[in-house]
Amino acid sequence: MFMNSNLFEPGKSKLERNFIQSAAKQNTRLDGRKSGDFRDVKLTFGADWGTVIVAIGDTKVLAQVSCDIGTPSSARPNEGTLHLNVSLGGVAYLNESQTTHDQRFLTLNSLLERTFRNSRSLDLESLCVAAEQHVWCVRVDITVLNHDGNLYDASTVAALAALMHFRRPDVTFLDEEIRIYSDKERELIPLLFLHYPVSVTYCLYKSNSHYPYVDPILLEENAADSIIVLSFNSYNELCSLNAGGSTPTKAGIIMQCARNAAKRSKSLVDFLKKALLLDEQRRNNKEPIMEGLVSLLTNKSQTISYNHLMKEDVSDIVMREKQEIPEKVKTEDKPVAVDAEPHKKPSKATPAPINDSAWLPRDKEASPTVVTSSAPTKTNRNKSQRGAGQQKSTQKHSKQQNQSDSEEETKPVIK
Repeated sequence: MFMNSNLFEPGKSKLERNFIQSAAKQNTRLDGRKSGDFRDVKLTFGADWGTVIVAIGDTKVLAQVSCDIGTPSSARPNEGTLHLNVSLGGVAYLNESQTTHDQRFLTLNSLLERTFRNSRSLDLESLCVAAEQHVWCVRVDITVLNHDGNLYDASTVAALAALMHFRRPDVTFLDEEIRIYSDKERELIPLLFLHYPVSVTYCLYKSNSHYPYVDPILLEENAADSIIVLSFNSYNELCSLNAGGSTPTKAGIIMQCARNAAKRSKSLVDFLKKALLLDEQRRNNKEPIMEGLVSLLTNKSQTISYNHLMKEDVSDIVMREKQEIPEKVKTEDKPVAVDAEPHKKPSKATPAPINDSAWLPRDKEASPTVVTSSAPTKTNRNKSQRGAGQQKSTQKHSKQQNQSDSEEETKPVIK
């Protein structure tokens, strides 16, 4: 690995840190985004199953999934295994003591293990071939191609997309023999998931801790005083939390970040599912798929963009509704005005609110104050006396009815 003692990572010098702190105090970012804006996420699927390139801005990550048959652990004999490995290579910048490279490698690897393995996102029992003898061992290799900040989110999205895109061969175990079928003999089998975790990264600064920066670039990430990484699934469940730094953070800001991260994770999972459907359609139509790493990086025709795909689905729904309306008009006798305002843009469907009452505390509502008068008026006194008299009369009447009913029940009937 090439190492230069004069090469420093951006955001580590005092001048750069002071510049980012002053920009955060004014609530401005270098790339023109707001504090809560995300960069566009782009996916490119390779020819092999489980090969995905994820790009978040200028940060690019390659994820490859492979599997092999091995022996299970003694603690869980009927479950397969999942291994995650991150390779930074010569892309990450190094300082004189190499602490930047080692810290980022350890934190990134531990974050991925907590997000996928500890949360048990993958159904490992489905990877069992023969209990206590043979199981599938799934391995995810993540290679950082370019680093411009927010490696956590790019790595989790790449690992999840590669696992969802991967297909394993079918296998049978008869008479103590294992037979693995090829894709021509039997169809490949996708992996089973229990949930889909996605991480969202926030950066906090001492000059302005009320507005955390989401999806930071490399300069903002290195100059940050605190970093919060939240991993949520599509069910709005917290999978992992990693927070560290020197900035004092209030609980309300963390809860606000958690709500936004839950919405972002759910939308990214929907984006991955739609992207997989597009890739499946291309394969069914037998469209040419680019092979090799260079072709994947240079080819832009097969790149699926988050901003383009999510907006395209809304426009397709609107176009279908416009095509169905004239057909209904022809069948009806009365004329109906169609597209009275063609210049008006179709309104986007608002997503359903997240039910976060179970895990996110709400602000306590102010209890209504009750004002009591010390000196009641004459009308109130008369009304209270009349009400008391009516209550007494009704009580006496009810007592007489109860006594008469009881006497009638106790009297014997002689015929």
